[in-house]
Amino acid sequence: MNRTANVVLFEEINKVGLGTAVLNNCGPEELVLETLYTAISPGTELRMLGGHYGAAGKFPYIPGYNSIGKVVSVGEKAEGWRVGDLVSARNTAPFANATALWGSHSSLQVVPATGTDRPVRLPVDANPLDYVLTELASISLRGAEAANPKPGETAIVIGQGLIGSLSVAWLVAHGCRVIVADLEPARLERALRNGAAYAVSPAEPNFVARLLNLCNGGADIVVEASGTSAGANTAFKLLRKKPQNYAKEYTVEPILFYGANWPRLVFQANYLEPFPWQPDGCLPGEAATFITPRDRGTEERQRVIEHIRAGRFNCHHFIDKIYPWQEAPAAYAALRERSVLSAVIDWKGAH
Repeated sequence: MNRTANVVLFEEINKVGLGTAVLNNCGPEELVLETLYTAISPGTELRMLGGHYGAAGKFPYIPGYNSIGKVVSVGEKAEGWRVGDLVSARNTAPFANATALWGSHSSLQVVPATGTDRPVRLPVDANPLDYVLTELASISLRGAEAANPKPGETAIVIGQGLIGSLSVAWLVAHGCRVIVADLEPARLERALRNGAAYAVSPAEPNFVARLLNLCNGGADIVVEASGTSAGANTAFKLLRKKPQNYAKEYTVEPILFYGANWPRLVFQANYLEPFPWQPDGCLPGEAATFITPRDRGTEERQRVIEHIRAGRFNCHHFIDKIYPWQEAPAAYAALRERSVLSAVIDWKGAH
């Protein structure tokens, strides 16, 4: 029997409302979740609300890809799942009568029990709110782990939106000395509370020179999380050079002398505007490793859950405000106005 869910609707460009949608019946290899909390992805969702990332022409639709829920129905072939399992879910199956661009901001969800989009389990007796940023944190974890950070290395994170802020946490956890850059004082203060060693505003005089001074000439890892061409072009300038490149005299050493120990540049954002760059001249030395993580896998999602369970990561450090589901439009307004960095929707009473 079809069931009706309360949902967040992106009604048109920059207009958020509430509505209802009909779930398809639970298939044999699917689960039905009762949503407990969803977290808004500020970068992706606000840009989609503005009609970007393929959203233009698809309004109205149900957004969202980060949710915590409880299994309330199990398909007959969904082996290993039990009613009552607590999970972190990523993408919702299509609704019967509504468009979803990933559709997690809904009081009920049908999700696949297998494959890439399957949910991942929370620990038994977990407090669901403790795990509410699992999906978002796993995106930033994937980028941080791909850079292979080592204790004692220096990292710079450009942009302290939610993904940039989460990237700081993972790099600090790996033992890196982290320096952050952002225009907003509140975001810089948050980064310092979460373990950053220094925080610098691009509005400061000689901004790039200040960052290079703080990291002794260049960083081992630069994470570009601002999503701007200015941030990307700055990131190139902050990568460390090979030691001989700091000398005044021109010298050439065997390029294999440094093996795989090149600086790493992680593009942890999406870009609306193209930015031109020349390979010969944009790099501070002779090479760098570019990393462009696009998503998160089941492995990263489960590792985030274990980090939270073990007390190594705390979602509450990154949650500015929790909104009842009826006030979801106000949550998006606050994010657009930048009065909050992050927002969580509580679906209590919506089922």
